[in-house]
Amino acid sequence: MKIDVKQIDAGATQQRGLPPAVFKSPDVFDQECDAVFRSGWVSLASAQQLPNVGDMLPVKIGDASLLVIRNAEEEIGVFHNICRHKAAPLVDSACSKRVLVCPYHRWAYSLDGSLRAAPKYYGNSDEHMSAEDKQDKGLLPVRSVVWWDTIFVNLSGDAEPFEEFIRPLEQQLEGYDPAGLSLVSSTEYQSAANWKLAVDNFLDGYHVPFVHSQAVTVDSILNQDDLFLSDEIIGLRLPTGASDKPAKTDKPLPHFAHLTEENTGTQQWFGIFPNTLLFVDPVWVQLIIVRPEAPDFATETLTIYAANPDAMADEFAMQRQVLSDTLNEVNRQDIELLDKLQFTRTAPEARHSHLVPAWDQVNVRFHQIWLQKMQRAAG
Repeated sequence: MKIDVKQIDAGATQQRGLPPAVFKSPDVFDQECDAVFRSGWVSLASAQQLPNVGDMLPVKIGDASLLVIRNAEEEIGVFHNICRHKAAPLVDSACSKRVLVCPYHRWAYSLDGSLRAAPKYYGNSDEHMSAEDKQDKGLLPVRSVVWWDTIFVNLSGDAEPFEEFIRPLEQQLEGYDPAGLSLVSSTEYQSAANWKLAVDNFLDGYHVPFVHSQAVTVDSILNQDDLFLSDEIIGLRLPTGASDKPAKTDKPLPHFAHLTEENTGTQQWFGIFPNTLLFVDPVWVQLIIVRPEAPDFATETLTIYAANPDAMADEFAMQRQVLSDTLNEVNRQDIELLDKLQFTRTAPEARHSHLVPAWDQVNVRFHQIWLQKMQRAAG
């Protein structure tokens, strides 16, 4: 399906949202791979998913196949998941190794991506491969950074410095200490919906009390504040979202260390364009990373953290399990809804949708961010 993004009317998105075709067009998805997922900062996974040296996690996003590695210095490195010989995929699933060996011709790589050896490189000779010949054949590295335990990459290598990109959100979250984030659970999901629908849904506070009545009350959501932090970071804030929520236990999890009194009842959630969805509660953090692989298919990682390491004590085991079960149930409800929405939102009749000024301004901004990037790339 061919669609000219330059012809999409930015003004119309304020009333109707993006046109239906952009949620299913293979041509649009191909354009997104360059204009959105290769050009800026995108997230891949949570660093605590790789706790040990040698842990490896293959990730697909857009048209890129990447490999995240915990190296010998216990740092996170990201490489293209392709052998430098004939571009064979190196790793198919999460694993832990000290030497990475290509399954095709047995080229071997160290955890830092350097080439160790290539069997019979000189043909009918027992000579070992020279350091000079190895030098330019290591894995292709990807610019990466870890922030709030989230692994971000910039495939093009020319995005603005990450600290500048994320500064508006850092300022919004002043007083929250991410150093104590402790992994409670990490769960993988698949969705037969366009990635933009997943992001749009996360930024839609309107649906929460109706689809997820276990998560928040209608009265609480009425107090939401829209957040427009930068050209690429938007979100919502519920000043009393946490304090209004019915307690599920008489022994609540401990708050972020040194949290201000103002924020002890506040919930905030953010869309970091394009695919990072961060929910910050006084006692827990939820991170959803959406990785599109096709117009109508995406994988998601839902990672849940305790905000304070004291919450990992045995005495809080039941509370952690309730938290994980509740948030995963919310995500399952969303994916079930999104998989159905993929059919109706891409129908021609969806162009007659009516967005509501009282609720949909953050969603409108997300659509406009996407459109600006796509039109700029299209010239």
